Amino acid sequence: MKTTGFSRVSKDLIIREIEKELATRSIFFVVQQGSTPANSLDKLRAKLRTSNSRYLVVKNSLAKKALEKAKLEKFSSHVEGCCGFAFSSGDPVLSSKILTDFAKANEGFKIQTGFMNGEALGPDKIKVLANLPSREVLLAWVVGGVQAPISRFVNVLSGTVRRVVTVLDAIAKKKQGGS
Repeated sequence: MKTTGFSRVSKDLIIREIEKELATRSIFFVVQQGSTPANSLDKLRAKLRTSNSRYLVVKNSLAKKALEKAKLEKFSSHVEGCCGFAFSSGDPVLSSKILTDFAKANEGFKIQTGFMNGEALGPDKIKVLANLPSREVLLAWVVGGVQAPISRFVNVLSGTVRRVVTVLDAIAKKKQGGS
C-alpha cells in the first residue's frame, strides 16, 4: 500500500509524532470522522485543548505503522475510512464527553474505540465514561462523604460539652444562691 504525497522523511516524522503521543498520553480515542467539515474539526480541537487533549487526522497506513511500533496493533482494525486520533492526558471523562457530544452533533463522526489504563474501551464504555461526573465533582463527593461522619462526631462532642457546661453553670448558680 503506497502512500503518495509525502516523502519518506515526512512519513517517518508523522509516525514518530503519533508514537510520541501514544507513549506520553495515557488515554487515546480512535474515531472515524467521515465527511466532517474542517471548520467543525477546528472547533473540536479547540474544545479538546481545554481538557489537555489533542486531535490529529492521520493517514491510515501511517496510523497502523505507529500503532504497530507502539505495540498497540490490536487497535489497527479500528483504523479505517477517514481516521482521527484524540490523545488525552487530562480528565478522561471530559475528553470522552467532548467527543461524544461532537459525535451527536456531527452525523459522520463516530468513536470507534478508546484506550485508558491499559484497557481497550468500546463505544458503549466510552458513552458510560462520558456520562460520569467530572473528576472535580467526584472528588467533592468523596470529601463530603469523609467529612460528614467527622462533622457529626464533632456535633455529638459539642453537645456533650454543652450539657456539661449547663450542668456546671446550674450547680454554680445553686451554690451562689444557697450561700
